[in-house]
Amino acid sequence: MSTSEIGAIADHLKSVREQRGLTQTELGTRAGISAASVSHFETGQRLPSLESLVRIADALEVSIDSLLGRTARDEGAHVDPVFLRASRASAQTLDVVRRVTAALLNEPIKR
Repeated sequence: MSTSEIGAIADHLKSVREQRGLTQTELGTRAGISAASVSHFETGQRLPSLESLVRIADALEVSIDSLLGRTARDEGAHVDPVFLRASRASAQTLDVVRRVTAALLNEPIKR
């Protein structure tokens, strides 16, 4: 992996953490890793293991692809964590979320 790729991962991680309004310590606590590890990952001194990457993505409620910079991001956009959690829910729960959202937005229900 090149230095620029490592730097890109570090930058994406820091950017997402800051968008969530978390400190390195808070992210570390949520992910079950040390704040020092988060700092090392954000400065590019170390690359996170796959396990750490999964923990960080879960703690930030984003995909691993977004942490790696493999998806387009709109810096101004923010997806509420409740919708991220709902996207992992059962089909029945997703149907309820769709219906409630459609009702709130006065839109027809799409299936």
